This record gives sequence, structure tokens and C-alpha cells, in this order.
Amino acid sequence: MRAVTPMAQQLADGMMSQGDVELVRDGSPAFLLLLDALVESNPDNPDLLLAAAEARLAYASGFVRDNQPERARAMYGIARDHGLRALSRNRLFADALDGSLDDFQASLQHFRKRDASALITTGMAWTLWIISSADSPAAIGEMPRALAIMERVQELDPEIRQGSVDVFFGIYYTVLPLGGGRDLNRARHHFERSMEIAGFEYLFPRVMFAEYYARYAFDRDLFETTLTEVLTAEPSRREHTLMNTMAQVRARELLDEIDEFF
Repeated sequence: MRAVTPMAQQLADGMMSQGDVELVRDGSPAFLLLLDALVESNPDNPDLLLAAAEARLAYASGFVRDNQPERARAMYGIARDHGLRALSRNRLFADALDGSLDDFQASLQHFRKRDASALITTGMAWTLWIISSADSPAAIGEMPRALAIMERVQELDPEIRQGSVDVFFGIYYTVLPLGGGRDLNRARHHFERSMEIAGFEYLFPRVMFAEYYARYAFDRDLFETTLTEVLTAEPSRREHTLMNTMAQVRARELLDEIDEFF
């Protein structure tokens, strides 16, 4: 296992440097199956659990289509469960999982910066599982716990994964219902901070800023300008090549649909 666990991470890093999205999409299922087999043989290995959680989260959010909601929900659920199992090595957190929200929030204070990666993977998977289970009141009721995890990540390491926590909260405050928490000013603040952290080497926050903030604010010029900037950027940026290439694919799709949005 000491040999295999680093290899899994090296495979993941290698895929992130690829610019061929179709190649990664076609090859990823084999990687997921490999990780599943390793987790089944070593169900308490936190490094493997988190590698499997991150892989499923990335694959589901990047490649599972909108017309496959059940498949997406299942994959997010497995990623969440893997993340929670890894985090449950902290006994205070494990004991608080089924307790009150106050106890759950208090248990998060026992995590440190070194735990931020595990927390953000788990919080994102949990949130996306909830969103894909929108017809379930029980699932919606779990949102405060997922948000608490993301808030703790922001406290511990606000710049983790090129500003991903701010992208998360930018989207969150954009899509909330009018009168139910939507706050576009707050959303813009989060998006702008994420873009400042990421710089122009990582394009994903800019696409999310256009897709969510600019679209919900009905700002066509901002939408078009931001996405055009993304398309003129150089995508090959070390470990960001795959995500940048996918960001440019999404930018083209959004620009093709501009007349439907405004």
C-alpha cells in the first residue's frame, strides 16, 4: 500500500496535466475502478478514501451529463461517504456526525490546516449530493452541515485549490432564492476574491463568475467579456491544463447560449 497510494496520486496528477478532455473522460472509469478495488481492500486507509472521493467528485462534476441525475447523485454520495469516513478518524467528529448541528460545528474546530483538503472534498461532494437530491426534504436538511464544513475550510486555508472555497460561496449566494438568502453583492465579492487568488493561470473561477454572477445579474457585457477573455487565454499551465481546457469548452457552450440568457 505504501507503493500503490502514491501511484494513485501520481495518476491523478498526470490526468490533470492532460489537454485531451476526451482521452481523460474515456480513461477515467478504469482509474475509478482501480481506486474502488483498493478502497474495498483497505477501507480504513484515509489516503485511499480521499483519492477515491476526489476522483469520483471530479468525474461526476466534469463528465456526468445533466440527463443522468441518478448516476451523479450516486457518485456524489459515494464521494461524500468516503470523505466522511476519512474524517471520522477524528473521534470527536465521528461522535458528532449524528448529533446536533451545534455539536457538529464544534467538532470541526478540532481540524487543522493539514485537514483542509479532506474537508473541502467532503464538503463539495456532500453539497452536490444534496443539490442532486433536491426532491428530498431530508437531504436538504443536511445542507447546514455541508456549509459548516466549507466555512471551516475557509477559516483554515482560504486559498486552497486556487480559490475554490470562494467559488463555492459565490455560486451559493447567487443561486439562493430571491428573498431566501440570494445576495449578488456578496457573491461577486467571493468570485472576485477567487479570481484574485487563482490569477490567470487557472480559468475555472472566471467561467463560474460569468455563468453564475453575470448571468443572474443580467449583465450581458460582463458575461461576454469574461468568457471571451477565457477563450483567448493559454490553457497549458502545468497541473491546470485539464481544468483550463474544460473551462474553455464550457465558455464556448455558454457563449453559444448567450441569446437564451439575456
